[in-house]
Amino acid sequence: MSLSEYLYGIPESDPDLYATRDIDAIARRWDSKAALWDLDLEDKSGHLNDNDAYGRFIELGRRLVLDRQKQCSTGSLVDLGCGTGAVLTEFSTYFDKSIGIDISQEMLNVAASKCIRNAEWCLDDVFEGAWCRRKHIAVLSRGILLSHYGEILAQLLIAQTVKALAPGGFALFDFLSTEAPEASKILAPNKTYFCPEWLITQAKLLGSRGAVVAGSPIDRVRYLILKD
Repeated sequence: MSLSEYLYGIPESDPDLYATRDIDAIARRWDSKAALWDLDLEDKSGHLNDNDAYGRFIELGRRLVLDRQKQCSTGSLVDLGCGTGAVLTEFSTYFDKSIGIDISQEMLNVAASKCIRNAEWCLDDVFEGAWCRRKHIAVLSRGILLSHYGEILAQLLIAQTVKALAPGGFALFDFLSTEAPEASKILAPNKTYFCPEWLITQAKLLGSRGAVVAGSPIDRVRYLILKD
């Protein structure tokens, strides 16, 4: 039995499902996970917190915010693939406005029930939504969104993000790294593992003025930082 079947009662995702962006089918998968998602995030020994991946994302994001606290206080934050709003819970107070975007209505229902300050929720496809036609001081995405959708769509999302960043803004994405030990990759067998240098190169080609990868080379989950 796969981890996905054990935890949520659904089979591991088919990579083609994400590559072809079958949004309705993907949304149904995430709808089925919504009720247990926060409990899994709270489990420090669970798969979502392998090697403290979630905690490291929050710590890194907070450092980036505090480095530009004045800009954040008058600007907006977008959380792509926001799920149940865990990231916005941590960061919304630093921003004038926070926007959570997800394709799962059930995830958004849980997020809205938390009454997070200055947050609004949008049921939308991050690859086609209106979010990237506005300027934001920060774009966050925790949940290996890049690794779910593969190289071509990762390039599209990075290009959209670069264009959407306000002067002095930043973006933070987590992703699965090719440099991680093979034994650790069993936790996410059907996802795209990115070469960190490839992501940096693509980000620069797509217009990012500053792109770096954070995290140890042996970490399964690492972090792409884009700066305007």
